[in-house]
Amino acid sequence: MIKFFRKIRKRLLDEGKTNKYIKYAIGEIVLVVIGILIALQINNWNEGRLENNREKITIQNLNTEFRENLRDLDSINTTLKRTIRATETIFRKFREGELEEAKEVDSLLHYVIESPSWKPSEFVLNDLQNSGGLSKLNNSDLKILLFHWSRFFNELQETMVQSEETNISLIEFIRDHGSLRNIDTRSETFQYGPSQLEMNNALLLQNIQFENYIDDKLYVLKESEIAYAQAKLLMQKILEETTVE
Repeated sequence: MIKFFRKIRKRLLDEGKTNKYIKYAIGEIVLVVIGILIALQINNWNEGRLENNREKITIQNLNTEFRENLRDLDSINTTLKRTIRATETIFRKFREGELEEAKEVDSLLHYVIESPSWKPSEFVLNDLQNSGGLSKLNNSDLKILLFHWSRFFNELQETMVQSEETNISLIEFIRDHGSLRNIDTRSETFQYGPSQLEMNNALLLQNIQFENYIDDKLYVLKESEIAYAQAKLLMQKILEETTVE
């Protein structure tokens, strides 16, 4: 094609047709410019198509990640509610002069010292944030929800850390003033009998310091319950925005 254009230009010059040569040259430039513009347009179209495909895959991955997180949360909530019920029951039993039945107290404490902590995956979202892809999402509602989730997740982590620390303190107090062995016998995986020492965990219910530890535990558990409910609502909204029909 290039040789063809050269021959035409040479023939026009040889024949002395300067005006026609100039017009032809301009026309040739115009054609080249149009060709370049078309090529750029095709390239932009291809880039846009690839970007849309990448975003679609990212949204699908986000949906999968949040769906699995929601499933994990539902499982954790089952344990959380059981722990709250046991802790509330123990909390109501604190009184002087009346000794509770030891086996019942051990059974309750078995669930009280559970530490239901939810640790959702953030692999896809972190990758999206680190790559700068979050701000490029076309779905503005999804962008806002993900920003809210990131901020909420940081607050949630603080609650989970507080929950674990409170539980550790409670277990350490029982270790120093009660019998962990008697509590562990309530577990199916603990294949040993109760302590042969004269140690009754029901006596802990007359200890003000133990009551304070239980109070801390119950307070954090209720905070976790509220936080998990908020997390569930936010995740459901994110799933609605990332569901591809």
